[in-house]
Amino acid sequence: MQRYFADIEDHRAILSKEDAHHLRDVVRIRVSEEVEIVAQDGAYLCRVSSLNPLVIEEIAKIAEKRELENPLTIAWSLLKGENNDWIVMKGTELGVTTFLPFLSKRTILKAQAGEEDNRLLRMRKIAKESSQQCRREKIPEVAAYRKYTDVIDDSYDVKLFAYEELTGHGLSIPEALKGHKAGESILLVIGPEGGFTPEEAESAKQNGFALVSLGRRILRAETAAVYGASLISAWSEEQ
Repeated sequence: MQRYFADIEDHRAILSKEDAHHLRDVVRIRVSEEVEIVAQDGAYLCRVSSLNPLVIEEIAKIAEKRELENPLTIAWSLLKGENNDWIVMKGTELGVTTFLPFLSKRTILKAQAGEEDNRLLRMRKIAKESSQQCRREKIPEVAAYRKYTDVIDDSYDVKLFAYEELTGHGLSIPEALKGHKAGESILLVIGPEGGFTPEEAESAKQNGFALVSLGRRILRAETAAVYGASLISAWSEEQ
């Protein structure tokens, strides 16, 4: 069943022009077929009563629980090519709440903190489409580019720093999460293709991060982000 994020007013769904076009002209929905609409206060089962104009009427509210018990933020150093898109797509499926692309000393791409370019707009579109595909209740936020120093200054209940120098030894993510509970916010920071500098790692440690290992092998940055999100997602859903 198709799922869209929209407003519901007077028991009718108000879709964006893009989503209305997709439902009517791409999906080719028919009158009397049902769709799921996610509004601010939850998900609704709705039925199409007219195509021209498009009218979608609320039937009933859907009782569901699809979001993680722990708000999860993934911060990563901006990557080349489509790797950023991949992190957002797969992270959304895994329940990530917020994506923070940042600029560190070894970030290869040229960008400015606070900038919102076509690359960032594409990531936001992917977050929305992925949320609809996996039936999320919320669309994850994809924040504007930030400086590394601003990211590690943020306040979270649990702050994890994936450090490639700990490969094969050191604290694992499951070990770092022991003793924590549902509801606590979690931040996982992933470095660039060339890794973090020792100074950046030390700065994270001084700012309250637990330096963690992602296993016995060196992972590509985009793989590290998704692997780390997978571990945290699995832990959170058991809480």
